Amino acid sequence: MDQTFFLAANSGRGFASCYEDFPGRGVFLHIIKGGPGTGKSSFMRRIRDEAAARGLDTESILCSGDPDSLDAVSIPALGLAWVDGTAPHVREPVLFGADSDYVNLGQFCRTPLPEAEREKAAALNAAYKACYREAYALLREALDEAGAAEPALPRPGGGLRRRYLSAITCRGELRLTETLEKLCKQNYVFRDAASLAAAAEQAAAQGLDVIACPRPLDPGRLEAVLLPELSLALLAPPPAESAASLRARERAAAKLREAKSLHDELEAVIRPFMDFAALDAFAERCLGAIFARGAEKTKAHL
Repeated sequence: MDQTFFLAANSGRGFASCYEDFPGRGVFLHIIKGGPGTGKSSFMRRIRDEAAARGLDTESILCSGDPDSLDAVSIPALGLAWVDGTAPHVREPVLFGADSDYVNLGQFCRTPLPEAEREKAAALNAAYKACYREAYALLREALDEAGAAEPALPRPGGGLRRRYLSAITCRGELRLTETLEKLCKQNYVFRDAASLAAAAEQAAAQGLDVIACPRPLDPGRLEAVLLPELSLALLAPPPAESAASLRARERAAAKLREAKSLHDELEAVIRPFMDFAALDAFAERCLGAIFARGAEKTKAHL
């Protein structure tokens, strides 16, 4: 089974990230580096799909700006994970070689780009970032109109991990209802976010696997707490939003769509300089090594 979440939100408080929670203790993290269009998402998708074909559970992390793109994937049974370690969620090893390493997909790009392409890439990158600044200003307006509340999040610890079940994306607000349905057969609505945070802490203290899901617009408050071992979801009541808040969110989503279009153009500038045949051969070697190691790990436990 694949569990799909977001690890970040485009919020009224800017870019809100839980990437530091991923992948969790005891999992070796491969940090992927490479610019737009160098195949980071496709590389992770190949790993995820091969794991699924072999009957292994996975966790997929979608990009909060473009949910058609993967930002991370893990295979818990193998103790392995991969993450896009580039901005805005830059990751570096805590202890290189012991808990993490690098995967450099930029090595398959012929750099530096010719001068004309460098200028085009610089202009597109600047325009792309400007769209995000405008989107965040509009989301701040939406949060102010909705009424920002005091933070009410559970304290980290035990088996508690943070994941976003929803995100404000280039496709508007997207909620991963399939993930919710996979993990939780029963849903209960709590009266307020503070009570929800307390319930999450109590469940974690009892040793349960707890997935705390912040709200995408206001990440200081919870949208849901998932308890997969109990097949139970504890949900916050939907927040009341004014018409002005909803309009600001719609305008922010339009800016995110514009940013996505500009990013696609930036990728198109870089792709002609990629050696995709070499990248494909590299990916095949990686898949062979990953699942050969997995087979040895399985034998060791028999």
